[in-house]
Amino acid sequence: MAGKDKLERGFRLLWDDAGTGSGTARDLSGDLVPGSVSGGGLTFDPANMHGVSELVVNFLAGHANSTITANFRMNDTAATGATTVLNGSQPSATVAGIGTLTLRWGAGGLAPDTGDPEWEGEYVLLSNNIAPADGGFVHQVTWQPTGSTAPAWGTVS
Repeated sequence: MAGKDKLERGFRLLWDDAGTGSGTARDLSGDLVPGSVSGGGLTFDPANMHGVSELVVNFLAGHANSTITANFRMNDTAATGATTVLNGSQPSATVAGIGTLTLRWGAGGLAPDTGDPEWEGEYVLLSNNIAPADGGFVHQVTWQPTGSTAPAWGTVS
């Protein structure tokens, strides 16, 4: 992972290439554009609970969102390159495909290891657009959670 700083060397992004946890988790971190990942965790949209007779506007946490976005350098290496995995190594890994998305953080710039934090869940790949960036062309990717089980924090096992 040349060109990445200490913190980015300790981060991994894995995308399941066959949908609903039945495929192989492909580590796309080597093609990740530094500083381009956003997401992990839940963001709640507020539901306005304000009544006409109340002096203060009241809110309640509504449904959560967990959008994850990232940019990857184009790489057509068989089975592991971002272009290959995101564009058809398995049909369920491509746009509109569902799979397990895992974000892992290692301590002190080291690769994630047992007990380190991870964010994981079933996601649908919503977009995979190509754009010029980072001295070449990159995949601009967006995932959203899917299914009845929300993504959650855990630890690397």
